[in-house]
Amino acid sequence: MPDYGAALSLPIPTGERLLADLEQLATFVEPDTPGWTRRFPSPAYLAGRVWLQAAMQHAGLTPRIDAAGNLLGTRRGTADLPPILIGSHTDTVLGGGRYDGTLGVLAALEVVRCFNDAGITLRHPLIVADFLAEEANAYGISCVGSRGLAGTFQSAWLARTLDGVTLERAIQAAGGDPAGLIGPLYAPGALAACLELHIEQGPVLAQAGRSLAAVSGIVGIQRGTLRLRGQPDHAGTTPMAMRHDALAAAAVLITTLEQLCHAGPQTVGTIGRLEVQPNQSNVVPGEVLLTAEIRSLNPAVLAQVWQQFWARATAATAQRGVTLELVALTSSPPVTSPAWLVELVHRVCCSLDEGALVLPSGAGHDSSQLAQIAPTAMIFVPSAGGRSHCPDEDTAPHHLRLGGAALARAVLALDEALA
Repeated sequence: MPDYGAALSLPIPTGERLLADLEQLATFVEPDTPGWTRRFPSPAYLAGRVWLQAAMQHAGLTPRIDAAGNLLGTRRGTADLPPILIGSHTDTVLGGGRYDGTLGVLAALEVVRCFNDAGITLRHPLIVADFLAEEANAYGISCVGSRGLAGTFQSAWLARTLDGVTLERAIQAAGGDPAGLIGPLYAPGALAACLELHIEQGPVLAQAGRSLAAVSGIVGIQRGTLRLRGQPDHAGTTPMAMRHDALAAAAVLITTLEQLCHAGPQTVGTIGRLEVQPNQSNVVPGEVLLTAEIRSLNPAVLAQVWQQFWARATAATAQRGVTLELVALTSSPPVTSPAWLVELVHRVCCSLDEGALVLPSGAGHDSSQLAQIAPTAMIFVPSAGGRSHCPDEDTAPHHLRLGGAALARAVLALDEALA
């Protein structure tokens, strides 16, 4: 195995520019929303990307927006080799925090600046990526940009509408060209490898008192949007036996999913989004739109639990005279990172934190899509209290700094190890 001497001895950056960038991007938020909300396709999200594109140019990168709306900044290498890609996403959930996704993008940018400062030129070209719309959004699709890059985007999704705007138009507004999404934007083998730095979004690193982890794999996610249609009636005059209550049926689905995932090994399930119509206290709910998701590292378990959930949901709604429709379904298969790449990343992490861990990820990431076309791995830093997807999300500056250093060293090690 290579000794990665140059990579493991790279000085740890001060992190001041990274912290300043994180603070600056946090100023781009949607008005009258909690936390640091920056959802696709909001003006706040698009404005943040304009700022990021300028920052890429200032760092000497050549930025462009690809057909899927991904913002990519390229640094040339000395050889005619496939690029190494590093990055994450800058969109958030409603009421999100300051570090989920954004750390991976801005640390990648800081890696470039550190290489510039040190006079380091890689053999491989280096791409810094801000993937479009990683978070699950109202269009019912997550990882929009990375799906487009990897060829897992379905053209039928372009017709989905939010507030009268199709997904096709939203991607165009972000600078993309949906007409070009007819296959992977990078064919298998066109990228040398992909790395993503991310907060853990869980408590393991914090509880263990460790600063870094190499990620061994990423859970698969089955996410479906379901519409339940009953009958809106007067809440005072309609006998209980004559009701077709869509929300009561939805309540059965919620508890059913919880029960199935309690029983399933290494499985979690959530129904975290509900829209109720007409949403009046004195009217029997006539329609419910909900989003259900199941996550597991085991693809067979993932498929089995979803099938069981759908069968029970069909029976429960039929019993109440409520119709059930599957409006949208997206799937991300479980991903196991190549053993050699996990070992490389873990060795780099141990050079900065001798007790660095190897962990699976219970959250979905753009890396799940990238793994379809290139060797892909991730680096985790702690989330204070395991909190994420909320305003309380926090990671200590020391850990942010170490994460950036680990990413820089991993890029150098990859540049040395790969042909």
